[in-house]
Amino acid sequence: MVTQYAINYRVFSFTLLFIVFISPCSAKSNAGSPHDSQSIDVQFHSIMSSEKKQIIRQWISHSSDALKLVYGELPINHFITKIKLSRRNSGVVPWGEVSRNTPPEVTLVINPTSTLNELKADWTIYHEFSHLLIPYDAGDARWFSEGLASYYQNIIQARAGMFNEKKMWQKLYEGFERGRKETNYSHQKLSYVSDNIDQNHNYMRVYWSGALYWLKADITLRRLKSGYSLDRALYQLRKCCFDRYLTAEEITKQLDKLTNSIVFTSLFTEFSESYTLPEYMKELRSLGVTPFTPEVVLKNDAENSHVRHAIFQGKLE
Repeated sequence: MVTQYAINYRVFSFTLLFIVFISPCSAKSNAGSPHDSQSIDVQFHSIMSSEKKQIIRQWISHSSDALKLVYGELPINHFITKIKLSRRNSGVVPWGEVSRNTPPEVTLVINPTSTLNELKADWTIYHEFSHLLIPYDAGDARWFSEGLASYYQNIIQARAGMFNEKKMWQKLYEGFERGRKETNYSHQKLSYVSDNIDQNHNYMRVYWSGALYWLKADITLRRLKSGYSLDRALYQLRKCCFDRYLTAEEITKQLDKLTNSIVFTSLFTEFSESYTLPEYMKELRSLGVTPFTPEVVLKNDAENSHVRHAIFQGKLE
């Protein structure tokens, strides 16, 4: 299970540390570009061949380019990605986490047999990189941060051409369904379940309630005013507020201020106090996403089908 919270890893005595700087592929080459100062340190914490290291560098470059499709640049000018090899050979990327250090660190544990295509197709790195879109202090409302990562992991993969619009909405719908079906703690508010997730293991409700929060915020912003979107709000947040880590509530207040709205704080209260996954079928149908077993159907004559397209394409409405 992917999480932001720290876990101890055993590091072999023969650990080899290798650092390489990766410049964003889409950065402009002309001097003075705002992207020139952006870099990722890749640290290999297990012995591996030069060929495997090159594959990993290509994977990280591809994934960081996908992250830039949110608003054109990385949210953090400099962060570290630590690569460790799994000893169980199960899954492609069986573990990932973000540590809110200075600079932030993304740790990824990979299967040593994984190919480049398998690594690109795995969702974990997109999830972990998406955590960096907010300056979250990891101290409260875990559903808020995990929801953002769960929402954007699907969007940036689609925008990067890993799958089409229909599959993107299929993945989101299936996630909401998994969250809806996890009701064994329906007597407890999301805020409480989220704070105690290590004991109750209600990952699906916590993660996908959070993803729904961000989807509803995105839809509302895009309908509120021309030029508004979650992408743009997060870009404005990067420009104003990444000099310190903020609580979830502080982030919502800042996002409301930046968008001249009450979208984020009002939804935050609604979701924090929810006892089950909030209703989502109405929003999906308004976007023209109609669930049919086993696949969703996209309808372009729906009220907000243009919003659905804009979220997929990364365009402002």
